[in-house]
Amino acid sequence: MPSFDSISRNKFLPFILVGAGLLVSFAKPIVSKFTPAKLDVQIIPAPAIMPSIYKVYANDEALNGKYSLFKMVMTNNTNNTATNVEVSYEVPNYIETKVIQKIPKIVPGQTVVINCFPSFSEKIVEKTTSSKETVNITVKGSNISTFEESFSISCKGRNEFMYSFIPADEIRTAEENFDNMALLSCLVTPEDPIIKYLTQKIQEKLLKGEAASVENKEAEGVRVMMGIYEATLRSHMVYSGTSGVPEKFGDVSTITQSIRLPREVITGKTGLCIELSLLYASVMMCAGMDPVVYLVPGHAYPGFRMNGKYYAIESTAIGGEGMGGRSSAQEAYEAGMKSLDKFIQAIQNGDGRYMIVDIREAIKNGAVAMELKDDTFLRQKIDEIAQSFDANAIPTDVRVTQETVNYTPDNDGGGGGNSGSLPAGYKFFQGPISFGYPGNWTVTRSDVMPQLTHVIGNPAGNVSIEVYSFQGYNSAQQAMNTIQQFVSQMGGNLQYQNAGQSGAFTVYRGTTTFANGGLNWYAAFKSTGNGIAAMAIGSAFGVNAESTIQKVLNTVR
Repeated sequence: MPSFDSISRNKFLPFILVGAGLLVSFAKPIVSKFTPAKLDVQIIPAPAIMPSIYKVYANDEALNGKYSLFKMVMTNNTNNTATNVEVSYEVPNYIETKVIQKIPKIVPGQTVVINCFPSFSEKIVEKTTSSKETVNITVKGSNISTFEESFSISCKGRNEFMYSFIPADEIRTAEENFDNMALLSCLVTPEDPIIKYLTQKIQEKLLKGEAASVENKEAEGVRVMMGIYEATLRSHMVYSGTSGVPEKFGDVSTITQSIRLPREVITGKTGLCIELSLLYASVMMCAGMDPVVYLVPGHAYPGFRMNGKYYAIESTAIGGEGMGGRSSAQEAYEAGMKSLDKFIQAIQNGDGRYMIVDIREAIKNGAVAMELKDDTFLRQKIDEIAQSFDANAIPTDVRVTQETVNYTPDNDGGGGGNSGSLPAGYKFFQGPISFGYPGNWTVTRSDVMPQLTHVIGNPAGNVSIEVYSFQGYNSAQQAMNTIQQFVSQMGGNLQYQNAGQSGAFTVYRGTTTFANGGLNWYAAFKSTGNGIAAMAIGSAFGVNAESTIQKVLNTVR
């Protein structure tokens, strides 16, 4: 008979085997859990904190996630898996301890990159002076030693704007010195109760009602823009100019400029060019329009986009001490449009120092303005200022003297300018020579011939326009000879005759033939002061395009 001990062992044997199996199955995870791993941690902080963009910081999708408080790179260089890793941070006085990310496992050799997008409270926009703040970071896990590190960071006042966060040794182009320009929309405040109140007073007293955003008419948009100018002019606001201050934050060298908010500009009755531009953008956006800010070397001026056309006004024409007088709203508008012509020409020439901030587009991409509280004292200031608005409202028949048609900053082709009267469906090309062309034609740059800058062709490819710029040339004849020689070198034959003068233009007509066909064409040449500019329009043999050719030639400027 089996002994009691034997029976007991047999009775419990299955449970012992199951337990042993479980132990074998979970031995590796249990051991791994308590086997230490080590993470190599690198922290890359932002150069500074700008309170005015606190909503951008909180949105990891804003402007493609460019703006974070810090970036952390963690690498597991051990042979053991780091488990249950948790990363947290705090900014005393502004952000309580907050977990950024929890990572179940970081296996041997794995690198994890974490961006911290901080959620600052609204009170940060009440900050008016710079200070040094501390960011405390903690990394902990089941089998790693707790890692703690802190770094100090400059926190600017709400009015201080840094033009770039790119390290100096990484800057390759002129525009990268102004990489933060899209953030200017964070200083455009159409929802500010004070700006809403100002907009209401301008609409009531200076415009006697307005419907720019409802009727979508450019003339009405210009009238609103001129109404803002009148508001600044009649309130005896003055333009004040100042430059930014160079600052260095680690490996970032940038310009920092103190920029007053629109409410501060209108109630303080003085503004820099960029401050005036942001004021205009705030009021126009509050009125339902699509404002833009044009940025050129050392200057900025406001405008708007409507129906694919761009407009501008010289907001600083209100004058100031030593500026030699004050311009009327019409004069300021005309000056702005002249500047816009030059702006578009610079863009077409690839000058990266000329930039445009489309406010609605920037906001769409996450560059959202701060929230501001109502202020009884500032409302009273607006009431005082509005007393000067009563006399002589802006007339409803504003003279829109110039149009800028279908300008897009990234377009290789036609920009805008003084288009005059274009045929229906036409776009305007602004370049070394300007003209209208059918809206469904395609504009491309050309490097076939050194002086040939653009080719604009119809969808069928049998009618086209060529644009030329002959730098240093003295006459149309000299330029025509160069084209003829080039065609000859390409195996073709060009014959032409002088068709006379049309204003400042010398006109030629002719034919160009190659072995597989040819075309009939007209060309117009003009002196530009530093050379000769030209455009030629032609159609393939057998194609009747006389009507289109004449329409295009009638728009040449």
